[in-house]
Parts: sequence; C-alpha cells; structure tokens
Amino acid sequence: MLHLVHPALVHFTIAFLVAGAALEAWGVLARRAGAARWGGALSIAGAVALVPTIAAGYLAANTLTVAGEAGAALDRHESFGLMLLGACLVLALVRAWTRGRVEGGVRIAYGAGLLAALALAACAAYFGGRLVYVFGVGVGR
Repeated sequence: MLHLVHPALVHFTIAFLVAGAALEAWGVLARRAGAARWGGALSIAGAVALVPTIAAGYLAANTLTVAGEAGAALDRHESFGLMLLGACLVLALVRAWTRGRVEGGVRIAYGAGLLAALALAACAAYFGGRLVYVFGVGVGR
C-alpha cells in the first residue's frame, strides 16, 4: 500500500516545480518581477512538496521487488530526485540570501540554476515514468 502514496504526491510536486521553475526563470531572466514572484512561490511549493514525495518514494522502493533493467531505472530515478532536491535547496538559499530580489551578476546564474532544476525534474519524471509504463513497477501486473 505504501507504494501508492508516492504516485499520488509526485504529480503535484512535478507540476509545481516545472511551472514554477519555468515561470521564475522567465521572470528573472526577462526582468519580469511579477512572473518571478509567482514562479518563486510555485518553486517553493514544489520544493516543499519534494521532501514528502522523496520520502514516500523510498518507502515505496522498500516495499517492491525491482531487479534488472528496472532496478537500474529506479537507481537513476532516485539519483535525479536527490539531485533535484539539492538544486532546490541551493536555489532556496540564494533566494533567501538575496531576500527574493535576484539581481546583478547573480541573476544569470540563478536563472541557469532554475533551468537546470527544470531539467533535473524532467529526468526524474522520465525515469519514474519508465518504471511504471515500461517495467510495470507498482502496478500489480
């Protein structure tokens, strides 16, 4: 039953992170304060949601038997999820350090970091999708 919690959480987390990172990156790089503010709020919501999502994923991984190619996909899925958590933490620290006003020389690096987080979210989602749709992990086949 624990393996069902992760998929229920992950969709909100991905939606918040992808929409937030894309909107915030556009706002920061195009100097659109409103977009950056709204995107930042979504990014923060996604980062907060990422913590229980990862915890539920580890619980799910411990309740299922995954081997072979599926095991390798699970390892990649976990790795990208943890890298995404690290990226979100770094971005949150930069946002806090600059008090939400990312300007000057930090602006380009921060925007690139948001785009990198977006790519990490896409990679984690890709391997999670492979687990379900290619290998049938957790679907009761």
